[in-house]
Amino acid sequence: MADLRAYQPSFTAGVLSPALWARVDLAKYATGLKTALNLFIHPHGGASNRAGTEFVRELKNSTHLGNLIPFQFNTEQSYILEFGSLYFRVFRDGAVILSGAVPYEVVTPYVSADLDELVFVQEADVMYIVHPSYAVRKIERLADDNWTLTEVDFAPATAAPTGLVGAAIYSLPRGDGATVGYAVTAVNSSGDESAVSASDAEFFRHGEPAGRYLKMVWNPVVGAERYRVYKTSGDGDEGFIGEAVQTEFETISVQGDPTDLAPGVADPGAPATPTGFVVTSEFGKDLVYVVSAVDDDTGEESLPSNEFTLKNDMSFKGNKNRLSWNAVAGASAYIVYRNDNGLFGYIGRSESTTFTDENIVADIADGPQTARNPFVGAGNYPRCVTFVEQRLGLFSTENDPQAAWLSQSANYENFGVSSPAKASDAVTFRIRARQVNEIRSALPIRGLMLLTSGAEWVVSGGSQSDAITPSAIKIENQGFRGAARVQPVVVGNTVLFPQDRGCVIRDFSYEFAQDSFTGKDLTILARHLFENKNIKSWAFAQAPYSMVWVVMDDGSLVTLTYLKEHDIWAWTHHESGPDNDAVFENVAVVAEGNEDVPYFIVKRTINGVSKRYIERLHSRTFTTVEDAFFVDCGLTYEGAAATVISGLGHLVGQSVVALANGNVVRNLTVSVGGTVTLPNAATKAHIGLPMTAALQTLDLDLGQVRGLGTVQGRLKTNSEVTLRVQDTRGIFLGPRDGGRDDPNTLVEYKQRSTEAWNEAIQLYTGDLRITPHWDWTDGGNIWIKQFDPLPMTILALMPDVTLGR
Repeated sequence: MADLRAYQPSFTAGVLSPALWARVDLAKYATGLKTALNLFIHPHGGASNRAGTEFVRELKNSTHLGNLIPFQFNTEQSYILEFGSLYFRVFRDGAVILSGAVPYEVVTPYVSADLDELVFVQEADVMYIVHPSYAVRKIERLADDNWTLTEVDFAPATAAPTGLVGAAIYSLPRGDGATVGYAVTAVNSSGDESAVSASDAEFFRHGEPAGRYLKMVWNPVVGAERYRVYKTSGDGDEGFIGEAVQTEFETISVQGDPTDLAPGVADPGAPATPTGFVVTSEFGKDLVYVVSAVDDDTGEESLPSNEFTLKNDMSFKGNKNRLSWNAVAGASAYIVYRNDNGLFGYIGRSESTTFTDENIVADIADGPQTARNPFVGAGNYPRCVTFVEQRLGLFSTENDPQAAWLSQSANYENFGVSSPAKASDAVTFRIRARQVNEIRSALPIRGLMLLTSGAEWVVSGGSQSDAITPSAIKIENQGFRGAARVQPVVVGNTVLFPQDRGCVIRDFSYEFAQDSFTGKDLTILARHLFENKNIKSWAFAQAPYSMVWVVMDDGSLVTLTYLKEHDIWAWTHHESGPDNDAVFENVAVVAEGNEDVPYFIVKRTINGVSKRYIERLHSRTFTTVEDAFFVDCGLTYEGAAATVISGLGHLVGQSVVALANGNVVRNLTVSVGGTVTLPNAATKAHIGLPMTAALQTLDLDLGQVRGLGTVQGRLKTNSEVTLRVQDTRGIFLGPRDGGRDDPNTLVEYKQRSTEAWNEAIQLYTGDLRITPHWDWTDGGNIWIKQFDPLPMTILALMPDVTLGR
């Protein structure tokens, strides 16, 4: 036999699947574990038992599924929204927001069966929520107890101007030329002609420019079959110019026929002389205008007003059109457009409600927008949403699963377009590939990353420095893995996403050397945690431990410690409840203070009844053992010294454990009234369901021991184990799995040293030496367990190994 000292300096590989228990050639074997229950791995290598969960509140209806959505208003105010069937409730810092004496609620259209597919994106106090079976809606927070949920109509928020009117102003030539006027007579069926009407001499003081448009109107005459129009002039140009059967006549100014002068007196039996004769005069062609308003706060431009037409010949110097309209509330300026050969173009901007067009050239490259809402009706509701390059992006409908729509720049609810298109217009495109690629998630990574059912894509404006616009869209494939519908999480600049099949989680990040996105399978080392399962919900908690919390569809909970820059990814799994019967159904993470805090929906059986509880992971930051919280579904009492602790109605009939003033109290049962009785009065007590944390090492590998070869498969025993620990108390160690009351397998480390008997045992940092039971095994594995509601952090293991033959 030979005595050897082994050393495991960290646990950064996490738990390894049974398929890898023979792979001593893997570098990660040396830092891996066989079992990691209710533990998490620190990025620096240690393994700690997780903190307990605080009971927050039962779901409104425990018979229905729920969903938790984080709402981060600012660095100081964060919320968790409990979505249930047709409602949501609001929680802040682990407490429900009340309206009077009851929880504040907002009515929603979402039924419980659809809650898992809600996808959201938030900016400040507004959150957009999408689902392929519901119209897009937005949540707005006005106060803790004042929230709205409204359907988005996808139109500019700024109203279009109304009351657009105007007048043509002519600069007619002056001079001593002959006066010009017009008149009309009435003619009956017999040809009898009336006396000429009074002449309209409005233009007598001016000459008559060529090309002048004239319109004449008069009152109808009884008995008249038609009307004859005459021109009167002092320069010999007078005479007949045309007939009309109606009471109006239009012409371009022409010379009269001097051989057909207007009669001076009426024919016998002629109709009455027409009255009300008026001539209006305009120049040139129809000029059509619209005007839009610009919002003072957002700079968003409204839809254009109704069209208004003036006739003028702007080629004449001094001719102009003067426009006016009604003011729009909140508008700081107005933009005026004029039609030019079928297209409206920009001619100017006004900060008042008037504008004068003095033959300004219309810029048809800058036209007004046309309203557009692609998301109307069943089958046209988007599946996923994100913000990208100051645009709101909506993606994938039942009718068009490969389509993407990006709003106007900085105008999230405006999907309007112009003709021709402008760079700030809304953008629409589709992914064209050899297979259907239903877009399942979108992220603003190096432009726009789209994860689809069959491939991964990056969309840019042509290069990474170019913005996406209607005329600049480049879609590049990055792989053909395919993503599930569960939304990805982002860790730094790396995307983690589950594949569509096989429950594989991949990381995905840009590699400069390859000029593309690449990644690896993060579940390859712990495949047993994912076999025959799918991810139901997950969330990333960056602070303090860089961990992803993952809820599986079978109700299990696993965690991933992920630090890409140090090539660390380590899986562990978690259980809860007296028989590990808790079912985890949902998880969300929200920043509270200096930590990212996970919230869970946990289904438990309490006193024979199924309950769904919202539970919040307690902080693992504490300065004394009295503050350590390591019970599940628990609550804390703090106040005057008491033995009877109430308020535990959510755990009626359950066997619970307490840490009272830093001392462990076991075998407590919650009464029907929701109370427990402590053996000694306490001023601070954490009471809840017990939780067991366990660590088991892999089969011992010492490499090629000199003269002995490999130790794999040889009998071995650990004569003594040195543990390097941090802030730890109350651990058990042994060669085999066992309970706290099984002295033949596990040995408890007796830690009390200098404390008085009425004081709590303090936490220890340093090396602990434990002599386990002598037991020959093939693997030489070590089990470390924590049964009590106390902290445990193992930094390294140093067993003294005795080898058999």
